[in-house]
Amino acid sequence: MKYEKIEAKKVNPTKDSYVTVTKMGNTTELQYMSFYNTEAKIKKLSESEYVVVETGEIKPFEKKAETRADSSNSLKKTMKRIRELVTTNITDPRKVRWCTLTYKENVTDTHRLYQDFRKFNQRFRYYLNRQGIETPEYIAVGEPQLRGAWHLHIIYIWKDNPAPFIKNEVFSSIWGHGFTSIKAVKDDNISSYLCAYLCDLELNEEILAYFPEHTQTIKTVTDLHGKEKRIAKGMRMYLYPPKFNIIRHSKGIKKPEKTMMTYGEALALVKDQTLKYETAYHLSDEKGFSTFIKKQEFKACPCNQTRRSSDKKSFKEETECQIKK
Repeated sequence: MKYEKIEAKKVNPTKDSYVTVTKMGNTTELQYMSFYNTEAKIKKLSESEYVVVETGEIKPFEKKAETRADSSNSLKKTMKRIRELVTTNITDPRKVRWCTLTYKENVTDTHRLYQDFRKFNQRFRYYLNRQGIETPEYIAVGEPQLRGAWHLHIIYIWKDNPAPFIKNEVFSSIWGHGFTSIKAVKDDNISSYLCAYLCDLELNEEILAYFPEHTQTIKTVTDLHGKEKRIAKGMRMYLYPPKFNIIRHSKGIKKPEKTMMTYGEALALVKDQTLKYETAYHLSDEKGFSTFIKKQEFKACPCNQTRRSSDKKSFKEETECQIKK
C-alpha cells in the first residue's frame, strides 16, 4: 500500500459525502474517505487459513508479528486507541497529573510491571482516601527501554476537583521500587505527546552511531519542558513484545463516541468549534485501489463542554438536535 501525504485543501468532500464523526471530550474529529470498501474480500477459515471470496483460493495467513513494529496496522490501532482515550478524558488540564514510575533495578518482567502497578495503585488510593481526596481515574501505559527494563507512565484524572498537590517524595515512598515523577499538565494536548513518547526512541551519542545522519528517522524535537532532544521516530516500537498489552485503564475511563453522517451535517455540528488541525493523504496499491482521506479536528470551548456534560442526552441524541437546528 502506497501512502502519500497531500495538501488538505486538495481534498474537498461534498456536503452529501459521508464522514465518520468521533466525539472525544472537547474535541470532534471528522474523517472523510473518497472510497469505502464495503464488501468482504476474504473469509476466515481457521487461525492459519482464509479463502479469497472472489476466486475461492485458500491461502495461509501471514506469519504473526514478532514485534509491534512488524505489524503496522496493530501499531496504528493501538496508538489511535491511546490518543482517543486520552483526548476523550482530559478536558481540563487542572484535573490531571502526569506520572512516571521506574525501577532502580533492571526489571524486564511485564507481568511483574503491572502487578506492581496494581498494588501501588491500591496504596495510592488508600493514601488519597486518608487525605480526604477523591479517587481519580487512570490511564497507564508501559514503555520499554533499550536495556530491556520497563517504565510505566500514568495519567491520573480527577473528575470533580482540581488535581491535588502531592510531593514527589510522598509519591515515591508509595511506589517503593525506584524513581518517580508526578507533574502538572499545562494543556490537554498530552495525547499527541504520549503517543510520540511511546513510538520514538531518544538518542544518545552511543546509540546515534547506529543511525546515519541522513536517515529520515532522526528528528530534533522539544519536549514538554522546553528541552531539545534527538529521537529516532517509531524505533521504540521494535522493543515491545508482540502480545504485550500496552495500555490499561480504570473502569471509569470514557470511550470516544463515533457516528456517521453527511459532511454538511458534521459541519453544522462543529459550527461553534475552532478548527485546530487538518491533514490529508492518498492511499493506493498496485491492484488499482485508491482512496483520498481527509481528517479535521475541531475543538470546543471548555465552557461549552461543561454545559453539555450536564446534559444527559447521548452523543447521538445531541447530534440529532444540532442537525435539526
